[in-house]
Amino acid sequence: MTLPLLLAGPIIRRVEQNQVYIWLSTSRYVQIDAFFYSISNDTETQSIHYEPLRIQVSSDMIQSGKNLYTYLIKTTPFASVFPLDSLIGYNILFKNRYEQIDLGDLNLLNKQYPNNIVYGNLRYPTFIIPEKTDTNILYGSCQKPHGTDQSVMVTVDKVIEQKAVDIQERPNSLFLMGDQIYADDVADPMFYKLQHVAQEVIGEELQQLHTLDSRLNMKPFRTCIDQLNGRQIIMSNFAKFTSHQAKNHLIRYQEYAAKYLLTLSPALWENRDNHFPTFDELLHKDRYYVIYPAFKKRKRKKEIKHLKKRYEKELCEVEEFIPTLSAMRRVLANTPTYMIFDDHDITDDWNISPEWVDNVYHAKLGIHTITNGLSAYWLFQGWGNDPKGFKSFLPLFTSQFHYYVTNSIFPERWAKQLTKLPIWSFVAPTNPKSLFLDIRTMRDFDYRPKPLRVGSVYQEGKNSPELIGKDGWNVITRTLNRSKWAVGSPLIIISPTPFYGLGIIESFLKKFVYPLRAIGLPVRYALDFEAWKYNGRGFNRFIQHLFQWNPQPCIILSGDVHYANALRSTVYNQLKGKLTINQFTSSPIHNMSFSGIWGKSLKLIVALNSITRKRKTFIRSFDKGSNLSFGKLSVVKKKQIIWHEEINYLSTTSGKVMHTHNNVGLIKITDEMIQNKLIMNKRTSTYKKSFR
Repeated sequence: MTLPLLLAGPIIRRVEQNQVYIWLSTSRYVQIDAFFYSISNDTETQSIHYEPLRIQVSSDMIQSGKNLYTYLIKTTPFASVFPLDSLIGYNILFKNRYEQIDLGDLNLLNKQYPNNIVYGNLRYPTFIIPEKTDTNILYGSCQKPHGTDQSVMVTVDKVIEQKAVDIQERPNSLFLMGDQIYADDVADPMFYKLQHVAQEVIGEELQQLHTLDSRLNMKPFRTCIDQLNGRQIIMSNFAKFTSHQAKNHLIRYQEYAAKYLLTLSPALWENRDNHFPTFDELLHKDRYYVIYPAFKKRKRKKEIKHLKKRYEKELCEVEEFIPTLSAMRRVLANTPTYMIFDDHDITDDWNISPEWVDNVYHAKLGIHTITNGLSAYWLFQGWGNDPKGFKSFLPLFTSQFHYYVTNSIFPERWAKQLTKLPIWSFVAPTNPKSLFLDIRTMRDFDYRPKPLRVGSVYQEGKNSPELIGKDGWNVITRTLNRSKWAVGSPLIIISPTPFYGLGIIESFLKKFVYPLRAIGLPVRYALDFEAWKYNGRGFNRFIQHLFQWNPQPCIILSGDVHYANALRSTVYNQLKGKLTINQFTSSPIHNMSFSGIWGKSLKLIVALNSITRKRKTFIRSFDKGSNLSFGKLSVVKKKQIIWHEEINYLSTTSGKVMHTHNNVGLIKITDEMIQNKLIMNKRTSTYKKSFR
């Protein structure tokens, strides 16, 4: 079947007063033009007027497959700036030697078409460049196709629909703060689909993976690597990854690219053969990897029964996810969007420890996979965050993708270059400015042993990493300074994992779950063993930079942890005064929270604990020995501390300090207030929880 022209997008990316970037991917090479319109709403006549804007249009294109062309379109006004605090509509024209078509010809401007990208009575997709308009930022993370319940992006889409022409209330930015795709946790039906899309869009990979590791040419690896359910042992033993959900882990660039195309847009799902075969059909065609051989009949039969049950469950979840993609595309087409990675965009546990780094980066299959995932992240997410910042690197990326198209593999030197480029943190031009932190590639590791005791077992464990090391903070400081942000000005900081987690959860993981894993027991848990507070030196380094910058106010937005909450901390330093930090966390957009016996137990504990937590001030201090500790400050302790803080958890209007349903945050910032709402699904209606 013929591929649609527009595979993904359009997505409004970086938006400034004098330049706007739009991202999209097509299945064939085209020339791009764009048209902008200043939109005014006449309340008396209840009519909408469209005035064409004179703009200059240029675009950069990167081909990364036989049928995959990705464009970043830059538009600048002939006037000094675009219209501010008003709606701007846009249309895109695709031209080649034989035809020219626009978004209307693709039915995307047709309100009768269910997958259109326009809101209300508007003719075009629209966005706002705020100057005096209130800042309304949507933020969230963790969207897994086979997550439970409905993706909350459907509800976000309805919220924007209701506020489409309301300049003061309509969201004017979207922050996606990590795990936009799950490269490690891929459902069986999704893996089946993306294998077909990868071949169709990118093309067959010419170099076989066994050239990276000769063991992949042995039985059963040479066949199971492309079977459903066949990659767990390969990723664990040959790539040295530590994800427990690696049964269909993405490896090739073409697979990462296909996953992005299938989760950013409905284009490759609609008007195509989306029939999924039954489990029995796949088993009959030898598409499934079954661990037990045929001669172990009883065990094989039980395993097949388990696999069938899992496939049918995941198939229902994926089929429920597909219709939500039209809402996802419409939100992205109408809201300036900024994205940062967390671990699942590449693999679970990415750079979690020095042992992980040493093992994976010395395994050819491991570094091959990371290179593919990070290259895809740059093309589908990173490029549009700060195109000017990437300008000097663009020839380098272009040449690497050109090499890939020719050879179906990136050059070996690219793996060494890419993973060391300090380019992922950036500042978004929101009001106030937003600093996005890369907490994955700029870590520092503490190699000193950490004593642990579990019952009568004594063991030396590992210290948690500094999520951003000294060199990383130097890079981030230069990035912030280049943005012309002024010390003492308001600042939003995006940390994919919360700077302040919910204390009882982090303590539960640190005291009970982490020690069991550290002594080698196979404890599995859905939440990450990564938090800022697990490394006192790293936590203090963050605090010291905040004192140095003195943002007023200081707002931190986070995701990752599969719950939503809010808190306020006032940090006191005898030499530097005090600083107030407001943190809001929203997660997940579409995923499971607190499942299994560990999760349910912890959820109950948190529910009971939160009764006192919302009326209590917690005191935490940092001493000269780089230790973080809770409790009141004695006279002796006051002489030893560098700073202390008073932490207050904020409750929603329903009285809860934590929410675990799928949610997206909506923060409003004005000169007088900061208001945070949680947008969640509740059957077919919308409800919001406001933090006081």
